[in-house]
Amino acid sequence: MSVDRAYELTATQALSLIDAGALTALDWVRSCRYRILDRDPVVRAFSHVSSCIEADLEAALAAQASSIIPVAAKDIIDVVGQPTMMGTDFHDANPVTREGGSVALMREAGCVFLGKTVTTELGHRHPGTTRNPLNLDYTPGGSSSGSAAAVADCMVPVALGTQTSGSVIRPASYCGVIGFKPSYGSFDKTGILANAPTMDTLGLIARSLDDVNLVRGILIQEPAGPLKEADASKLRVAVLKSSPWDEADLETQYLIQNFADHLKEQGVSVETLYLDEIVPRLMFLHQKISGYEFGRSIAFERVHHLDQLSEILRTGRLADGNDVSNTEYHEMIDELGALKIALSSRFEDMDVILFPSAPGAALKGLESTGVATFNSPWTLTGNPTITLPLFKSSRSGLPIGCQLIGAYGRDAALFGISKLLENLRTPERTSVASL
Repeated sequence: MSVDRAYELTATQALSLIDAGALTALDWVRSCRYRILDRDPVVRAFSHVSSCIEADLEAALAAQASSIIPVAAKDIIDVVGQPTMMGTDFHDANPVTREGGSVALMREAGCVFLGKTVTTELGHRHPGTTRNPLNLDYTPGGSSSGSAAAVADCMVPVALGTQTSGSVIRPASYCGVIGFKPSYGSFDKTGILANAPTMDTLGLIARSLDDVNLVRGILIQEPAGPLKEADASKLRVAVLKSSPWDEADLETQYLIQNFADHLKEQGVSVETLYLDEIVPRLMFLHQKISGYEFGRSIAFERVHHLDQLSEILRTGRLADGNDVSNTEYHEMIDELGALKIALSSRFEDMDVILFPSAPGAALKGLESTGVATFNSPWTLTGNPTITLPLFKSSRSGLPIGCQLIGAYGRDAALFGISKLLENLRTPERTSVASL
């Protein structure tokens, strides 16, 4: 590959070439930076591009860091030397002097932060400036919109996002890349704007499962090791058809069911799962608990900048928890604990749940980033989830993601399952254009 096109490499591919002497870290990082300068005026994925890239790279080289990877961080995450504007125009534009623990761990390993990516307002729903690089007329999703678009357009191989509802999984799905939300508590959250602390989770967006595995190892401070594909003959898959399954596009439903049928043909145990007593209640609790916590997390902005906040923020998330008392909040937290136990017991009979990552492919237009109803239950319970770009829309040609939900704390197993399912992706079959 030409050095000029090194930006197309995944992190694991580039590090392998660097180890072999076929590529230098400097050429790789510069290639990604040039890609940003070339493409970002159109895609608008970055809110800030670092002016200290080569100095940071020199520091990583001097420290003989093992994982020199060009990365980006969602602009609600503090990165030393870069401003944190949180999708607003009224926060301090001066560079911060302390960064989040996860950022510091990645920097220690050698990661070079090329810039901050666009987020929706305060990580909520009001869209930022980012466009979907696969089709500029379509939304990239939110709230980690810039991170997903930057990875999809090969500006960086890996980017940090956050998820309180569906803010990693949905934009990754819309942009045709891999999104990973770990088990709650796996990644440090210091230096990140709180939305709803009970469920806020740092996540990863990349173009390769191997890259996600590599960076996860950095963040949990354990050697990643090579990804091991799950054994198809021992795998137990469940296709969840509880609400909001019926709110997904018919094409999305067809593609996931067709994929499940294909897996069964490959020797995988597949069943249909209903969690009608769990999922709808989780969706209700997510709205109320997150609303209650969000109103306190952004009290500063509400008190001092209310007239500068969008209408959708003032009448949306800020209003969701207004009718929840402190006593009711704690009762909901107790109920959530019971539902987590009930869900955990169901994983005794299955290894992974298949579910849509979003209702369908990315929406046309930039006025809405989509809905998070397919993700919020698992964000609330803290289960690990991954979206894989397994399908394409017959209408727009844009990707449709398949969400994999794993048992709490079994993130490594979910990676092995994802590797297998990625390799067993459905071959082209019957046209669904008439659906």
